[in-house]
Parts: sequence; C-alpha cells; structure tokens
Amino acid sequence: MSRMFLALLLLSLMAGGAVAELTATEQRIRELAQKQPTSSVVFLEVKLLEGGKDYFCPLISVTVVSDQGASSSFTVQDAHAVPFTGRAGYGAEYGGIALLPAGTYTIASIQCRSLLRLNGKFARFSVGPNEITNTGCLVLDFKRGPLTLFDRPTFSGRTGAEALGAMAARSLAERAPTIFPKATKRYLTPNPATSGKRAS
Repeated sequence: MSRMFLALLLLSLMAGGAVAELTATEQRIRELAQKQPTSSVVFLEVKLLEGGKDYFCPLISVTVVSDQGASSSFTVQDAHAVPFTGRAGYGAEYGGIALLPAGTYTIASIQCRSLLRLNGKFARFSVGPNEITNTGCLVLDFKRGPLTLFDRPTFSGRTGAEALGAMAARSLAERAPTIFPKATKRYLTPNPATSGKRAS
C-alpha cells in the first residue's frame, strides 16, 4: 500500500481517538493495494434501462479497458435476487469498487449475469496514481433488435452519466465507511455515439 494512501486510511481510522475496525471490503482493498502500491480506488455504478424502463438485473459486472490495452472486470451490482420474484434479496450490494492502475479507461462491456451482454465503447474515465475516485453512475438505455434463429440480437443504446443513486451511495458507504467519504467526484464521460453494437 502506498504511504499516502495508508496515511489517509490510518488518519480516518484514528478519528475519535480509537482505531476503527476495517470492514471486509476495506480489508480486501488494503490487501490489493499492498500488491499494487500506486493504484487507485474507483467507485462506479451502472443502471440499465430497456426502452426507458428499469431493467432488473440481479448481477451486473463491467469490463474496463485502459488506453494501453489492459482490461479488468468487476461487479457493480449483486442484488442477491429472490428466485422468480425479480426483486433484490437480503444483503444486496449496489455500486462497484475496483482498484485500478493510473490511466484512462473505457467501459467496453456490461454483463447481466447470463441474460445479457452489451459490448461497446460506452464511457470513459481517468484516474491518477493513489486516488480515491467516485466516477458516478453510467446509465445505459438499450433497445433490442430482432432475434433470428442463427444470429444474436443487436441493440441500440443511449448512454448518460449521473451521480450515484441513493442505494449505491448507501451501500458503498456501508462497505467502505472510511474510504468512500474521501472519494473525489470525477464522473465518467458517456459516449453519445454508442449504438448498433452486439448483444449476447
């Protein structure tokens, strides 16, 4: 872990005169940061709409690709869905946390469990070394094209960026109470040209 990041974390943990215990998420971040000492913590949410209506996906993950070609995948929603109800279950987690090397990244793929995979250059964001960054929420409103017997469906999509939703902000604050409040808001930049890509 970098000295700067460690000092920031320890200062926060010492607040109030007593050392606070790390949550499981913060412990995992700490362990990863020891292996990647100049990397940054990134908070990100993804919201899916289909034709303007909320699209419930129990498990959403994203793949980001740096300008140098390195890729990383991480979960941005795990709703622990109750079977056959389309509703989130107990312990649902909203918003994702990643530890990424400094650089500029493109969100190149969004996966909804085994139900949906959307590929495209949806949005970009940048992080420097040893930062804690809130990149906000990527909103993707997609429409399915026709499905044929021998072909995958196409989709057209509209992307947007906004602040983290209330559930994501609350969930992230619960999982990373020391780190999340320190995040600098630097929202991702959506790609308005995203359309006509493949979905699977």
